[in-house]
Amino acid sequence: MSRLGLSIAASLAIVLALFASASPVDAWARKGHRIIGLIARDQLSPEAKAAVRQLMGSDDLPKFSLYLDLIKDDLQQQIPGSRAWHYDNVPVCKTKARDQYCHAGNCASGQIARHHQLLRDAQEPNHRKHFAIFVITHLIGDVHQPLHAADNDDRGGNRIEVQLTEGRKKEVNLHTAWDTSFIEQLFAGKNEQMVAKNLAEKFVTKSAEWRKGTVDAWIAESNEIAKAVTYAKLPGFACGTQFGPARLPLTAEYVQAAEGIVEEQLAKAGYRLAHVLNLALGE
Repeated sequence: MSRLGLSIAASLAIVLALFASASPVDAWARKGHRIIGLIARDQLSPEAKAAVRQLMGSDDLPKFSLYLDLIKDDLQQQIPGSRAWHYDNVPVCKTKARDQYCHAGNCASGQIARHHQLLRDAQEPNHRKHFAIFVITHLIGDVHQPLHAADNDDRGGNRIEVQLTEGRKKEVNLHTAWDTSFIEQLFAGKNEQMVAKNLAEKFVTKSAEWRKGTVDAWIAESNEIAKAVTYAKLPGFACGTQFGPARLPLTAEYVQAAEGIVEEQLAKAGYRLAHVLNLALGE
């Protein structure tokens, strides 16, 4: 792993250039992750903030949270199976043993735990801690997207085509709707810093409760959202149903419920990301 860490560290200049040059894409993988990072940055303890700055050269959590997606292809070549780090495919309609959806630790929960422990270990070299910041800032965000914590033998909704009535891209799959479309409709044209500030303030009374529990519990929470809303509210959904090629129209009621969940999940992820970093670096 140290050889991997060194190669990752050597590629940072290239990736940081990509941050500057990549065209903006409004998605949980961009806009959503940046909003989460902005919320988290404001919740860091002084000790954790100083530690992040020492390791990374700044406390730019919104930027750090994008890194794991930008190097996804390269990382898969270095660590086969790392593409699966971005989710826990916990079934919504049947029971599956953990090692069937988290083989060899290649899932979000496994990698968050691994890299959190790495950050806490005073014996670990800085280049590995550096990479751990990238992993944690991204994956904490990912597991709060319900379809990164749920599956119905459809690649987390990627095989379900849906029709939206609003937004720039109306014909998408269900996963993309949750990743991208609902965030576009909610925050189009809005300043991300103000969005983050408003979400943090809107949910501040829940933040102490949200910090409790474990990453596994947070993933189970996202999975329950997927069971109760993301899948269950689809027109004609029932366990065992296989949707055909025709696009499912998402009703206004579905979209309204989804947007409320997206707001809360982004805020949860921001508060919880700060909590994880404070535990690892703020003592």
